[in-house]
Amino acid sequence: MDCDRPAGRRLRRFLRASIVLSTFGALIVSRSGAMAAAIHPRDQIWLAVSDIHLDPYDRSSRASSYRFDSNIALFDSALAAMKRAVPNPSLVLLPGDFFEHHFAQHVRERGGGTSADEAGIATMLRIATAFGHAFPRAHFAIALGNNDAPCGDYRTTNGSAYLKGVARIWEPLVNRDRAAPDFAASFSRDGHYTAGLPMHGLRLAVVNSLLFSQQYRGNCGSAGDGAAKELAWLQRVLRRLPSGTRAVVMMHIPPGFDAFSTQYARGFLAWPFLRAPYNGMLVNSLATNSSRIAFGIAGHTHRFDFRLAGTVPVVILGSLSPIFENNPAFYAMHVSSTGSLDDIDTTTFKESNQQWVAQRGFAATWAISRFDNASLTELHARIKTSPSARLAWGAQANGRAPSDVQHAGPWGTRWWRAQWCSQTFLVGHFAECARIEERVTALRAIVPAIALAGIVSIVLAVRAVQRRRRA
Repeated sequence: MDCDRPAGRRLRRFLRASIVLSTFGALIVSRSGAMAAAIHPRDQIWLAVSDIHLDPYDRSSRASSYRFDSNIALFDSALAAMKRAVPNPSLVLLPGDFFEHHFAQHVRERGGGTSADEAGIATMLRIATAFGHAFPRAHFAIALGNNDAPCGDYRTTNGSAYLKGVARIWEPLVNRDRAAPDFAASFSRDGHYTAGLPMHGLRLAVVNSLLFSQQYRGNCGSAGDGAAKELAWLQRVLRRLPSGTRAVVMMHIPPGFDAFSTQYARGFLAWPFLRAPYNGMLVNSLATNSSRIAFGIAGHTHRFDFRLAGTVPVVILGSLSPIFENNPAFYAMHVSSTGSLDDIDTTTFKESNQQWVAQRGFAATWAISRFDNASLTELHARIKTSPSARLAWGAQANGRAPSDVQHAGPWGTRWWRAQWCSQTFLVGHFAECARIEERVTALRAIVPAIALAGIVSIVLAVRAVQRRRRA
C-alpha cells in the first residue's frame, strides 16, 4: 500500500479531513434519523447499482461512451435518474467496484503526485456524499469489489488505515438508524459485516467474496489468505439467525462459472469465478441454508443475470460502467412484506441520445410471479427451448430492451449454452452442459505433454552444452 513515510502522513491528514467532511455531510442529509426507526411493514423498493467504476479524472461534459468506465458526467446523470425513478428507496444496495479499472496505474499517470490511497479516499468520499445527499432517508449497504483497493486490482486492504478511512466515510449511511453498529470495526478489519434491514424479518450479510476469487492477489501489507475464515464467518452468521429471520446475502463476485471467459478460451477452459474448494463450499453454504436465505445479490459480470444456488435465487446486477459495451443500468427491486423479491425494474442509459429509459418490469416481461426458485427454474427451461427468448434475454442482459435482439451478445451465438448453463451449474457438470467437455479434456491431456516436451528440450539442451564443454 501507499501508506508509508511522507505518503502515509499525508494519508492520515487526508483521512482526518475526509472523516470530518463525511460526518458533517451525514448530519446534513440524515434529517430522518428518528422518523425512519427502521421497520416498515409494507412492501418496499430497494435501489441497486453495481460496478460504478468511477474515473475521477475524466471531467468531459458528455457521459462515457462504450469501452470506457464511468466518468463524472455519467455518474451525476445516473444519480439524477435514480432520484427521478426511485425518489425514496428504503434501501440502497451498492455491491462493489466503485473505482475504475487499473485505478492505481491511472493515479500514477494522472494524479499529479497524489498517492493511490489518497485518491481512493477522495473517490469514495465523492461517491458516498453524492448518494447520501440524493437519498437522505435510505438505509445503505456496500460491498467491496475486485477494483476497490488502491494498491491494485484483485487485492484487499483488510486491516489497513485506508480501509478504516473508507469505513468511516460510509458508516453514517450504512449505520443509519443504528442498522449496523459493528460496521466500522468489522468492515475495516475483514471487509464483511451484517446489518439490520428496513424490512421486518430480513437481515443483511455482506460477504467479501474477492477472497475466493481465482485472480485474488493477496492482502496489501500483510501475508495470509483469509478465504477459509471468510467462509466460516458466513456459515456462522447464517447458523445464528434468529427464528423467523432470513438473510439477504450480498457479495461482489458470484459463485459459479464465468461464461464469458469460457467463451474467450474457445471452450478449452471451463473457468470458475472462484477457486476450489471455496466455490463449492460457498454454493453449499447457500444451498444448505435455503430456509434461512431470502435471496442473494451480486455484480461483477457487468450483465444482468441470475444464479440458482440450490433453491436460493441470486440476482446478478448489470453495471453502471459501459466499458464492456453494455448500456449503463440501475435497478429498482420490489421486496414484499414477506421478504420475497417480487419484481425488478430496470432503467438503462442510451448512449446515442444520452437519455435514461425505463424498461418494462422483469415480472411482466417474462410472465413470472416473482424472482424465486420456482419462477426462475421455469424461465430457465423456457430460455433453453426458445431461440427468441434467448435473444430477448441477451438483449436485456446487455442493458437493452428485450426487443433489441441485435444486441443479444453471446446469447445469439453458438456460445449461448455456456451462458445458459452458468445459471444453474455452479459447481460440477458445467462443461458437459455447455458441450465443451471434449475440449476441456483435450487441453488437460495436451498441457502435460507440452510441459513434458519442454522439460525434455531443456534437459537435452543442458546435456549438449555439457558435451561441448567436455570436448
